[in-house]
Amino acid sequence: MLNSLLAWITIDPDPIFFTIPFINHPIAWYGCIFALAFYLGFKIFIWMYTRHILDSINIDKQFKDIVVPMGHVFSKEHQKLYAFYAARVRDEKKLSRLKLQLYLEETESTVISIKSKAVKFSESALIYIILATIIGARLGHIIFYENIMEYLYSPLEIIKTWEGGLASHGGIAAILIAAFIFVRKNKSISFLTFMDIIAAPTMFVCAWIRIGNFINQEILGGASTLPWAIIFRHPADGGAIVPRHPMQLYEFILYMAVSILLFSLWKKFAYQKRDGFCLGIVLIISFSARFFLEFLKVPQSVYDTANSLQIGQLLSLPMILLGVVFLIFSRNKKVDLDKKLSEF
Repeated sequence: MLNSLLAWITIDPDPIFFTIPFINHPIAWYGCIFALAFYLGFKIFIWMYTRHILDSINIDKQFKDIVVPMGHVFSKEHQKLYAFYAARVRDEKKLSRLKLQLYLEETESTVISIKSKAVKFSESALIYIILATIIGARLGHIIFYENIMEYLYSPLEIIKTWEGGLASHGGIAAILIAAFIFVRKNKSISFLTFMDIIAAPTMFVCAWIRIGNFINQEILGGASTLPWAIIFRHPADGGAIVPRHPMQLYEFILYMAVSILLFSLWKKFAYQKRDGFCLGIVLIISFSARFFLEFLKVPQSVYDTANSLQIGQLLSLPMILLGVVFLIFSRNKKVDLDKKLSEF
């Protein structure tokens, strides 16, 4: 038996990244990874939103008679923006307007750059998304996976998100709600367009959160004899120290693959007005995969039983159905789903 166990990788990572001197406050790997993932996801969103607003350039009247000089050399960043747009849009009038906008950014100090507008918008959106992710994911975990009475007796435990205990289903649902509220208030972008842009960065963040779960030795897989099974020395659920499916790594690979797919689809179909397409794809693929991966996990919820679908699977079903709805609407341009949603 001992020889068989030695055939698998054994890990026992320290969940604490470092301790703040003098006050001796521990900083967990989970929290650091969560913050870094959000920062990188934010940068990806800015990149995508910057390119999204290229189609809505509006040159002030005072600059309309200005002509871009022949032979003007644009900055590398502006060359990339123009090339991205020109590869997808054949409207010469729009291309000329964009070229003039980029020229004015480089020569007129009073002209607000496209990048500045994108950053300002993204910073506003980030507040909504961060709050939605943390609150929704935490509440989702407490309601669906834990005994809520324990948190009522110790309410301070609710805010300890840096120790883990976030449910992706709750986070995604909260992001949908927060995004709807944000676009209703902002009015510069439709709900479906916004969700199409945010889909890839969101899955990127979800992927790296699973690495935090891996370090915390939580969201555990069932026993396995596969050669890539992993032995966790201190599993969070206090279970047996046996080779297990590395569920965190499975989901990391899944979410990263979905993120790359969504990013590629968005780049390919940008400006083709199939709003809701990426949103439908992400909900269908990610939660369909999650549904089947749950069979390989140990029960995650206090409500799970051996003879029924797990809570994670039940929560995935409405997400898949919602994805199908968005995908159908993205193909039917006669139905304005954004208009219907705004009626609520």
